[in-house]
Amino acid sequence: MIKITSKRINIEFLLGKGLDKKIVIEDFKKQVDLVKNELYKSELTQMFNYAVKNNPTLFTNIAVSNTGNLREMCNEYIKKWISKYSKARSNPAIKRSLKAYGEKDPALVKRVAVNTNAKSDTLDKYLTGHFVYMSAENMNGEILEEYLASVLEPFGWCWCAGAIYRSVDFCYLKPGKEILLQVKNKYNTENSSSSAIRNGTKIIKWNRLNKPRTDDLDSPIPNWEKLCELIAVKTELSELLTEEKYLEYIENNSSTDILEHR
Repeated sequence: MIKITSKRINIEFLLGKGLDKKIVIEDFKKQVDLVKNELYKSELTQMFNYAVKNNPTLFTNIAVSNTGNLREMCNEYIKKWISKYSKARSNPAIKRSLKAYGEKDPALVKRVAVNTNAKSDTLDKYLTGHFVYMSAENMNGEILEEYLASVLEPFGWCWCAGAIYRSVDFCYLKPGKEILLQVKNKYNTENSSSSAIRNGTKIIKWNRLNKPRTDDLDSPIPNWEKLCELIAVKTELSELLTEEKYLEYIENNSSTDILEHR
């Protein structure tokens, strides 16, 4: 019995192997017609067609069964590509519970105990606070995207939820006015691989917070005006793209649950 292995591929790979572009689009139409949410279906269609026709390198890599049959591999890829998007949208980070638990390194616990001379109940609070903040930080980027989606989508933008585009989080695909946007929370959060992917493309990058001033190192500087400049927004939209509006969104929409145990 031959064991079928998996292979990480994308649409660019399939086209390069000779799969006809018309077949790829035809198979996508069949799959996307199964999506019930009309917004999801519309955005998926826009993003898929744009990338197939203009820049297949935008498609993220996904593991599929390495059968050698390009049509089968294409169908599996498309199904998983759609699923990545749909799952990300149906499970918003802002509604997830924060975790008040995690791994405890005895060396770190001992170091803090000796350094602070704190009592055991205070040390426990330190740890709980650390876990809660780390849990929140791990969802920070997703929540920023969720807020931007709530603001930008009514103005014709698509959210590339589920990382279905490589290093692109939002796109505006009106012919002749295309914008591919990568967003980050802080000035120091882009990794080298995403930076390399962006070189030579039309992808622009924006970070929500800039480096703090030297006289106030605890306060990164909000950078929303730069976003408005990069995407050339009008007054109506710029009034929503502010730090105040973003924090208001978090306050009004966040889950209030804390998970105490695994």
